[in-house]
Amino acid sequence: MNTLVTIRGNSASGKSTVANAVQLRFDRSRCVVVPQDVVRRQMLREFDEPGAFNITLIEQIALTCLASGGLVLVEGILDAQRYGPMLHRLAAVAPRSLHYGFDLTLAETLVRHAGRPLAATVPEPLLARWYHGWQPLADIEEVRIDATWTVEQIVDRIHRDILAAHSS
Repeated sequence: MNTLVTIRGNSASGKSTVANAVQLRFDRSRCVVVPQDVVRRQMLREFDEPGAFNITLIEQIALTCLASGGLVLVEGILDAQRYGPMLHRLAAVAPRSLHYGFDLTLAETLVRHAGRPLAATVPEPLLARWYHGWQPLADIEEVRIDATWTVEQIVDRIHRDILAAHSS
């Protein structure tokens, strides 16, 4: 498939849910999800800061999967300032790239967070400190997803866009 898909947004916006649902629409081993949180927090136990190693590792995982002809979904908060240069490099080498960004209010983010298991260990004030609002990537067109979209609508849109990119 040789396609890069990025799904960005604040914590609790639904990025992981969407990425995993999109992956299920494809045959096994055809689509890889590269979750920023897994690479940063679980694999590396690293803080999200400028120049952190997870940025390089996410890029290398995505490049390796693209080189094997895969469909690669990179998902995470992916702060535009810290991760933007890496996302631009990936978009430049991917034969096809599609980009999606969640644009939710802090109030909507807190509502969504309250329904997650992580809410038991991450209090609302901490989540509010992480909130950064809409952060578009410079020179990359992103589909802007607001609170009116359902998970099914988002998954359908991304799946349809991927199939359309391969038919053209």
